[in-house]
Amino acid sequence: MSTRPFDNEFNGRREVAYDDRLLRVVIADDDSLCQQRIKSMLANERNVNIVAECTQAHEIVDALRAHQPDLLLLDPEIRGGSPLTLLAPLPPESLPLLIFTTAQDQYALKAFETGAFDYILKPFNQERFHRAIARARIEVARSQEDLLSARQINLIRQVRSIPDERLVVKSGGRVLFLEYSEIDWIEAAANYVAIHAGNQVYRLREPIGQIEKRVSRHNFSRIHRSVIVSIAKIKEVYPCNSGEYMVRLKSGKELACSRSYNSAIRALFQGVSGPGEEISQ
Repeated sequence: MSTRPFDNEFNGRREVAYDDRLLRVVIADDDSLCQQRIKSMLANERNVNIVAECTQAHEIVDALRAHQPDLLLLDPEIRGGSPLTLLAPLPPESLPLLIFTTAQDQYALKAFETGAFDYILKPFNQERFHRAIARARIEVARSQEDLLSARQINLIRQVRSIPDERLVVKSGGRVLFLEYSEIDWIEAAANYVAIHAGNQVYRLREPIGQIEKRVSRHNFSRIHRSVIVSIAKIKEVYPCNSGEYMVRLKSGKELACSRSYNSAIRALFQGVSGPGEEISQ
């Protein structure tokens, strides 16, 4: 359940952003007229799937286990016992968002104690119901994104602990596995590095000195305090001012080699001799 009950923040732009996500709902209400009213209101909401309808308290637990819904619309006075007592033993991570739908205001404290997301007093209109559903949709999306992000971070940690021929980066909510042969050059950008691979640029939160240690055994050389280059992607090296060099990649990109890293460039010259010869790949 949400740890932010009765959050009144509502942003129409965020509602639109999450409107395409399917919201799976369980209705728990023993009043047939109220249940029908809720169903008709849900029919006016986009991408909502009613996965179960419960008229007895004991049916709720079965519905949650069978369908793992995102949202439970609950009348706490449903027949067959106290639904909150039945839900209490379940692991918190297995519970959906909970919205109380009741004609009684006496359950407000209980709703707060159980971490309910919202509390709607009957009779409620379509506008009030829509606000509750829209906010619930945003909260569900947040939770799913947080869970995905946590899983991705865990996956990245596991993969990075295993020697591999790929560089693992997170980009746009995805985890990408870059072959070292795809990478042209890497540059420092504050606390990040920008990894240039063809027309794509990926950012990785890692100091350039740390990533230098990781890529150096894959035929990369640091030519500047802010630049690491793939030796396989170098087309030409030529001198410029004051004994410094420029590196031209096969893509046409030119990178400056600072004087303190000239030894890295000279290492590329091994086997190249004779005055007037071009120093190129």
